[in-house]
Amino acid sequence: MERKKEFLIKVLRKLQGHWSFAEGVLALVESSYIDNKAIDGVIHIIVNSIKSVKNIEQKTTLEKWLEMVQKIRSLEEQEEISEKDLDQFLLDNL
Repeated sequence: MERKKEFLIKVLRKLQGHWSFAEGVLALVESSYIDNKAIDGVIHIIVNSIKSVKNIEQKTTLEKWLEMVQKIRSLEEQEEISEKDLDQFLLDNL
């Protein structure tokens, strides 16, 4: 769970300025109160917020980041991603 939390924090930092809720959600994710179920809930919130975005550019940005979160989650479940690989993945997709 700790790695998933770290990955989500990195993505939320990148979303600041593109998604109005990023800063508040980031504070929640960085807190000691979050668990695995809550992290999955945050991802669900991002999915739902994409549906309400009217600005095409913002929507595209959110969809791109959501896709990366889902890929990271999948790789983490397979335990095939290292911290170095994650950093490279995020750099390649900025």
